[in-house]
Amino acid sequence: MFTMKRVGHVGIHVTDMDKSLKFYSEVVGCTVTGRWPRGEDLELTFLRFGEMHHDMVLFTHPTQVDPNSSEKGFNGLNHLAIELEDRDEWLKALSHMRSLGVEIIQGPIIHGIEGDQNVFGSGSRSFYILDPDGTRLEFYTDMMRVPNGEPFPRADYADHIKS
Repeated sequence: MFTMKRVGHVGIHVTDMDKSLKFYSEVVGCTVTGRWPRGEDLELTFLRFGEMHHDMVLFTHPTQVDPNSSEKGFNGLNHLAIELEDRDEWLKALSHMRSLGVEIIQGPIIHGIEGDQNVFGSGSRSFYILDPDGTRLEFYTDMMRVPNGEPFPRADYADHIKS
């Protein structure tokens, strides 16, 4: 049919655009492409990681988020995963978050048998933080490749990794 490479962009509802823009630009490191009104008291902002026009779009939403149910809240988004180039960049991101006092809500972890997490996980190194509206952000690197037509886990080690 067609080949998918990775998430092209993600749209996120936010309750306070200024607060969210500060978070996504200063903490996450995104660049603002543009910010535009969307009717009365609503707006949207395009954010980018590099040269693409946008990797994320923030939309204002007039509802307050209940921190105890943010995963079931108005946005319906479980998490946004941001892939980093390599382990060095991942460590830089982790250091950056910690230097700003950002709470790491999960991790650092390795998803997979080598990290004692999900036995059939991707092997990626990850850590998670929350944005101002409670959306989980995953920063990861080193995800395993699964060539077309191969099973996962591969037959040559599948029997040896099960507990």
